[in-house]
This record gives sequence, C-alpha cells and structure tokens, in this order.
Amino acid sequence: MNSLVLLVLLIPAVGGSLILSDYDDIYAQSTDFQLPSLSFSTPYSDMPTNLQGSLSELGDIDEEVDSQVNEIIKPTFQNPLEKSETKDNDEGSPANQETETGIGGNDLDTPTPTPTTTSGSGGGAGDVYVVDYSNIRIQKFDTQGDFISKWGAKGKADGQFGVPHGVDVDKDGNVYVVDMDNNNVQKFDSEGNFLFKWGSMGTGDGQFNAPEGVAIDSLDNIYVTDTDNNNVQKFDSEGNFISKWGITGENEGQFKKPAGLDIDKNDNIYVVDAGNSRIQKFDTEGNFLSAWGSKGPGNGQLASPHDVAVDSDGNVYVVEQLNYRVQKFDSNGEFLSTWGSQGSNNDQFLDPHSIVVS
Repeated sequence: MNSLVLLVLLIPAVGGSLILSDYDDIYAQSTDFQLPSLSFSTPYSDMPTNLQGSLSELGDIDEEVDSQVNEIIKPTFQNPLEKSETKDNDEGSPANQETETGIGGNDLDTPTPTPTTTSGSGGGAGDVYVVDYSNIRIQKFDTQGDFISKWGAKGKADGQFGVPHGVDVDKDGNVYVVDMDNNNVQKFDSEGNFLFKWGSMGTGDGQFNAPEGVAIDSLDNIYVTDTDNNNVQKFDSEGNFISKWGITGENEGQFKKPAGLDIDKNDNIYVVDAGNSRIQKFDTEGNFLSAWGSKGPGNGQLASPHDVAVDSDGNVYVVEQLNYRVQKFDSNGEFLSTWGSQGSNNDQFLDPHSIVVS
C-alpha cells in the first residue's frame, strides 16, 4: 500500500486558502492565516487560550457565551478516516442528519472543511468522515470528496455534541466520535444512526476530562486519550471499560496532556505526550515499550507535538505546532527525515494540527 500522508491545520473561517504540496505520496494542507500558537511555557491545550478552563462548564454557560465559543473555535479536524462501508443511500436518517436529497441538521454559516482521509483497521471501499468542529457535526464524503450526509447538532442528547474532536472507524464501518465538552464517546453506524454512548465528567474508570483522541486496534478495542486526566483508557467495542494507564508526570508511562494517538499493524499504540514533548509507545495492555523526543527544534526533538500517524511499514509521523513541521521516525523512534517550516508557501505550515497516513 502506498504511503499517503495528509496533514490538517486549523483553518480560519475567513481569509484562509488551502495549499496542496506533493512530496511523492506525502501530502500536506496549509493556510495563509496566522493563528496563535502555544509557547513552550504554556501548558498544552487544544482549545484557544481564552477557553482553557474546564470544558465541562461550557454546557452550563448561557447562550451568549455559547455564541462566543462558536466564534472563537475555528474548524479543525482530528483523524477523520477513510475506512468504512461503501456509499449507500440513507433512507432512515436521524432527524439531525442531512443527505444529498434532504435538508436538516445544524446548518451554520461557516465554511465546509476539506475532508481528510486515511486507511487503517476499518474495512470497506472507503468513505471519508470529517469532524466539522465549529459546526458541531460529522460530515461524510466519498473518496472523490462528494458529499453524502452529515449528522450532529449542539447539545447533550443522543447524537448531539458539545465539542466533537476525535473520530475513528472500526472494521465493520461503525464510527466512534470523542466529545471533549460532553466528556463521552458516541458510536454510530456508517450512516450516522446513533447506537450508544458512554462516559461522563470525572476521574473514575470510564469517565473523562476533555478527551481528545480515539484509535481502534485489530480486535476493535477502543483507546481514548483522556487529556486532562493524563491517561489512556481502553474499552471494548460496546463501550465496556477494560483498563487504563497513566498518571500526571514525566516518567515512563506518565503523561502531561496526551493528545493524538495511533495504532500500527502489530497493535502497538503510539501516544503524543504533548506536555512532555515526546512520543510514548505501549502494547495493548498499556505496558510501556519505549519513548523518544525532548523539547527543542533539532532533529528528533519536538515542540508542541499534537498528533501522530503510522504507515503500513511501521514508520511514525509526528506533526508539531511550534516547529511547523512533520518528522518521520522508524518504529523504534529513530529519526529518518523532516520537512516543513513556518510560512504560507508550498511545503510550509502555520499551526499544523493533525496528520493521517494511508
């Protein structure tokens, strides 16, 4: 399978343009709009600096603040995946879903984001699911970028979202969406029909505090980075808690703001330990295997790493927001190559956010 890398950046609601850069099967997206980046001394958060308080309190704030949130949070997409069932006409869409022939859902006047794809454990001919962050919904496309359907609206009810962030697809085409604000994971079928959800605000097993990433192994076990609780939690495909690992700290197996994660073909789990400027590698039981990275601009060093992706050969790609680049490592963390710099020209990035590989 050819290695295809797609990079997602925070795209402004106005003034943004996309630039596609070809690196012999490696592709990136950039924007000409400068967004504020985190400084080294600023604790990692995926939210804008004026929203870095408790996300769980957002649902209790009045509509005026909700409106401000929608204005501040720009569209951003985390690991939308090309790995589900083939495109079908949906005749049983939920009320908050829109198809090509029907109108419904949460129609806001923010731009439709560019879909981003990757392949993985999920099967089927491939559809593309995009987390439409500010519009508070999921959009579904075919691999040519043609719109199929969408679902989601602001709220706490089944099929609604507060701040949708992470998405992954299992081998049966079921879609799992992590909600940072509602502190849960929701499971949908490939047409967007709600199946069930789990999670609540807290520190206990199966509870979350601003979860960000989700990834699925070959047995359809679900792994979620519980960012503000500084751990990774593991569930079965029905949402039943299996285990978790990690506490706040700098030692092996400890985290400071874990963000993106990905799983290789051998079910090794790579977690971006953003606050510690490193990548940690674990087995499916959470046993620590290795780690690499330190804060800095050099080869093999990291500055505000945010997401990770693994190709079919086991090479690991890491996107860094403050070094404005992508670094490529082998499965043991040995540095292989890097590209990118700050700017708006081809091969340059402004606030690179997420990365996927197929």
